[in-house]
Amino acid sequence: MRRVTAPRRWAVLAPHRPASGIAAQARAAEDAGFEGCFSVQLHSSPFVPLGVASAVTSRLSLATGIALTFTRSPFETAIEALDLDRASEGRFTLGLGASVRTWHTGAHGVAYDPPVARLAEAIQVIRMVTTGFAATPGRPGTAERRFDGRHYQVDFSGLELRAPLRHRLPIWVAALRSPLCQVAGRWADGLLGHPSWSIPWARQQVEGPFAQGLAESGRERDDVDVNLWLTVAPNPDRAQAVQDAKRHVAFYASISQYFPYYEGQGFGAEARALAEAAAAGRLSPALVSDDMARAFVVCGTPGEVSSALRGLVGPGGVADSLTLRPPPVPDREAAAAYEARIAELFA
Repeated sequence: MRRVTAPRRWAVLAPHRPASGIAAQARAAEDAGFEGCFSVQLHSSPFVPLGVASAVTSRLSLATGIALTFTRSPFETAIEALDLDRASEGRFTLGLGASVRTWHTGAHGVAYDPPVARLAEAIQVIRMVTTGFAATPGRPGTAERRFDGRHYQVDFSGLELRAPLRHRLPIWVAALRSPLCQVAGRWADGLLGHPSWSIPWARQQVEGPFAQGLAESGRERDDVDVNLWLTVAPNPDRAQAVQDAKRHVAFYASISQYFPYYEGQGFGAEARALAEAAAAGRLSPALVSDDMARAFVVCGTPGEVSSALRGLVGPGGVADSLTLRPPPVPDREAAAAYEARIAELFA
């Protein structure tokens, strides 16, 4: 089997683990040669596991993947980021995202709309704090301490913070569609591809709206990072790979806010049916067609998956690093087998 040449690869820390389990995962990722690891925010903090990981590793980069931007103030997010950057001695990257409306207005009870403009402003406020007020976007060398935006109005006058470890703590933005890809290019230091991205969509977004945002910021492609978070199902049994992919696709495609994404790639009818089924409590992977599963998850034998990934990273590619995750499968042995096959892609 021809293997993917991708020296920069990222792992994901499993949530809801005791400190000993988090530490073991982080050490294993570092020992296996991963560049970094992400910590997610679903029903747990994205920051706490990284604090544990920082204490037991020395080379591994650490990032939130993602921290929900609107569930805490930009100032709170910034000081959390600064704390983790100090704890890890300069190894932290702040991964931000908008996620979905219902999780914010429902469980968190916070404002969400308009997410694109709100996230762009949040990045600017966070950057003010993480640079120690030494500069603001578009105004190098200033010491601006106030931000009067449409969605955030803050005044840091009189606030004295300990000097940051680094002048520019990296901020990466996760995106599903073009508007946030453009925001990532304009305001952030990196782009995180959504785990439901197809490979053609990834190329289109990085070469289109993300590049447009970079041009607006006056930067070049080499000035930023792109991490593609792809869902892959390498399995000697091609048919089983497709079936296993359907649970993942059913979950994301059932989110009504994501309908334009699936419609834009020719799967609007299926996405609508999945959203309706979810609303009625009848969501099932069986509602996902084989073609839809193959479109949004890289399915096939390990060799076929390796071939599909070849060329994405490095010269001529669209990404600088990859985060490869298997689709969720209920059987533990099957899940472990997928993890092992993904590791073999880089062996």
